[in-house]
Amino acid sequence: MPALATLLVVALVIAAVFGGNTVLQTQSDGSDPITADETAVSLSSGDNVVVDDAAIATQGTGEDARTVKEFASDEPFSMFALTWYGEADIAAFVRAEREDGSWSEWYQTDPLNIVSEDGKTGTELIYVEPTTRVQVNVSGVDLELPGDAGTAEAPAQEAPAEQAPVQEAPVEQAPAEQSPAPAQAPAPAAGAGAPVPPSYDDIKPVADVTEVAQAGSRLSASDIEAVFIDGKIADDGITQVVDGSNTNGMPEVISRAGWRANESIRCGSPSYSDPVSAVTVHHTAGSNNYSENQSPGIVRGIYQYHASNLGWCDVGYGALVDKYGNIYEGRAGGLDKAVQGAHVGGFNQNTWGVSLMGNYQNAQPTQAALEAIGELAGWKAAVHGFDPKGTDEHYAEFSFSGSRYAQGQGDTFPNINAHRDFHYNECPGQYLYAELDTIRDIASQRYNAIGGGLAGSDTNSSTSSTSPTTSSTVNKAADTNDAAQEPATGSDDGSSQAAGPAFGTITHLVESLTSGDEEALATAGASVVLLVLTALLDGGALEGQASENVAAGFTRGAGVTDLPNLGGEQLSIAGGSDVERKWNEVYQLYGGVLGQPNGGVTGAADTGLEVALFDRGLIIDSDAVGARALWGGIADAWAAQGLDAGPLGLPLNEEYATGEGDQVRVDFEGGSITYDPATQTTDVQTA
Repeated sequence: MPALATLLVVALVIAAVFGGNTVLQTQSDGSDPITADETAVSLSSGDNVVVDDAAIATQGTGEDARTVKEFASDEPFSMFALTWYGEADIAAFVRAEREDGSWSEWYQTDPLNIVSEDGKTGTELIYVEPTTRVQVNVSGVDLELPGDAGTAEAPAQEAPAEQAPVQEAPVEQAPAEQSPAPAQAPAPAAGAGAPVPPSYDDIKPVADVTEVAQAGSRLSASDIEAVFIDGKIADDGITQVVDGSNTNGMPEVISRAGWRANESIRCGSPSYSDPVSAVTVHHTAGSNNYSENQSPGIVRGIYQYHASNLGWCDVGYGALVDKYGNIYEGRAGGLDKAVQGAHVGGFNQNTWGVSLMGNYQNAQPTQAALEAIGELAGWKAAVHGFDPKGTDEHYAEFSFSGSRYAQGQGDTFPNINAHRDFHYNECPGQYLYAELDTIRDIASQRYNAIGGGLAGSDTNSSTSSTSPTTSSTVNKAADTNDAAQEPATGSDDGSSQAAGPAFGTITHLVESLTSGDEEALATAGASVVLLVLTALLDGGALEGQASENVAAGFTRGAGVTDLPNLGGEQLSIAGGSDVERKWNEVYQLYGGVLGQPNGGVTGAADTGLEVALFDRGLIIDSDAVGARALWGGIADAWAAQGLDAGPLGLPLNEEYATGEGDQVRVDFEGGSITYDPATQTTDVQTA
């Protein structure tokens, strides 16, 4: 019976089982996305409080007692950053009030040194642990305190008012050449144990206004926004972990759908910069005190900040790793692809960034984290064909603040390098930086285990190829057997309808084939379905089975990966047949999206059709349309519609971008299939 179920995935029975008039849907919406909570207010709206803390002196301010900004909220948040427009020399430190009323250590928030198209930039987003109150110490900023030069005499102090929650910033942003109109909020109340001094004349502001003015980078507190984000904790935990055994050497990765990315906040399409020749290691800084189930929320917070607050359209990193060794898919566009991120300024092209969550300037990274980064980097090196222990030259595409290199300048860098190799900063922290050789060793082991590099190699080996599609995720939301939905009875859900072949025609074909009717074989003509039926017949799978049993064995929604091994002549990526040339062409353009050959070439050129099945797709060579390749979600959807015997007919091209987000499409003789990696769904349209 399993063989018969497989048979009917590709047979004309698909239309008959469901009444002969519906195109089967093979899509899944996956888990519901989670949007991080975000609030932004003007830095000037924070309450001015004096902090007498010895740690202040280590922050470059020169004296112990300092005036800092304090913010409180009725709703907890866990991440903090500052943003502003234009370049400025700003240093910022933040600490959070704990549940017991004590204060955390001060966390340094490094400037990103990357300015978006509208002129906006900011600090790194710092995880400060769940809290409702933070204090911010900044330098390089005029806090506009009473008693500063040009300000009025300090007013008499009143008892602090009850704290109002911080207010959300306006949705609209100011033009690039202007500072945004800051969102105003009632000044937060002073924290316990931090009394307001009787006269601000006795307290030197955090910013030395004269020095800042001389440096030409003076900003006022009203020019800066404080950003508060909480990524939330999902009650149902982490889902959709991509099994590395299915992606030829890739370690397990939590997909964007798995960490519940809200794809609606992304903008535009991914940019690609082939080839990837290096992996750059980062850390996110902030607190290391997070639990495993808080990790996805941190990723969502970083996504929200990078995509929305900073205007980068998506996560800046290609991947993130937590201290428990979990890997999270970062920037959309395909983990196996040369997606250009926003992580190392003028060196973004041809580099791929991975960031370890936490601060490793003062703490050692865990072995689990080192293993995860190393294995991911080794797989990435194998996909793109560079030696994890080698070196390469990189040159800055443009000049940017904080860079060690101006536009056009560069050097020779290790192929697994660090953010600080390009920028004047501490990232990824001294302790993680000291472990880069360990990461390179782990990466090299994974690289060698895969086969010394997949790019340009003979993919007949059992360790070649990469992810199944050019989608923004490396897996489907779920196996299509589980994801298939009941067929639509109308068009309310946007599904297409098409008339299918009559049930009698299908059963007659099956009965004729099982009886060895040569006329039936000739009548069926050149068809992928015929080749699969014939392969099953030759293997004895249909012997003694009636057509009604075939229909009963149909499995809804099965895809191309469920097709049987067709046998046939062995394939070689360097071979001279049209099918082999198409395989080579696809590999050069898209990488190993097809996976391994599942048998060889079936059929013959003189019959007008040849077919080669792969782990994640197939190639057909037909007199009608030439050699065409399908893979991933589109291939599965075509198989579930009955391959070429269904309403769509033969494919006319390989997948191409539609221009709407990351959607890709393939046109067929009788319609089209569009795959949306953001929602991991397919849209089948028939003519």
